[in-house]
Amino acid sequence: MLKRLHKIIGLGICLIVIHLSITGAVLMYPSTFKLQDTYFTNSFIYNLYDMYKLSDVKVLEGNDEDIGVVKSKIITSDMSLETGMADILGLLKKENLIFVLSKEKILLIEESDYELKIVEEKNIPFIVNSIGKSENTVLLRDVNENIYSLNTSLNFSMLKEQNIKYNESILAVTDEETASYYLLQVQGPGVQALRVFADLHNGRFFGPFVMFIFLVTSILIVFLSVSGSYMALRPSIKRYFYRLNKKNRH
Repeated sequence: MLKRLHKIIGLGICLIVIHLSITGAVLMYPSTFKLQDTYFTNSFIYNLYDMYKLSDVKVLEGNDEDIGVVKSKIITSDMSLETGMADILGLLKKENLIFVLSKEKILLIEESDYELKIVEEKNIPFIVNSIGKSENTVLLRDVNENIYSLNTSLNFSMLKEQNIKYNESILAVTDEETASYYLLQVQGPGVQALRVFADLHNGRFFGPFVMFIFLVTSILIVFLSVSGSYMALRPSIKRYFYRLNKKNRH
């Protein structure tokens, strides 16, 4: 019975054992297989690891400013800042200050030589549509086309004269080269091969269900080791005790 159970379990998990052996052997020699120097950038891997994609990058349309948006992050001058705003509608850069607009609030970010930091944050009591400027004045426009002036303290007031030139700041998708540049600042060159192979080895690559199967397999491998050793040693042990009993009878 034990021999039959040993055979069934061995055949059932042999493919998983081969997978674990191959991936384990590769992980033992990461330099040989260049796992630390290889990065995956295809869409499938990015989706699997919740990485940002090229389509997630936006820049100011028709603007030469070195500033980009990746979901809720602002990137400029090789510096990145998490704003916590998942629905950025627009942004405007004025000297070393960056105004970042969402549906519900506006942030003021100060740029220095070493960092980006949020210096002001305010909720907006009306439904805002866009941010822009007229000459040197920062402006907001609501869904009813009303225009408000905005200062560096993030105080705003509706303009008495609404018939002014409003240059809207528009975020738009960009070309692949520019998008890749901003993604590099946020998440590096891609998903490292070492990480992928480690997740292949422990089952995380495939999800919780396969991780559970790998756990069960590990337990079964222990069983196979013990049962195999027992079946291999049992005849020798039986012969030993048989000879011992035979000798004692004489």
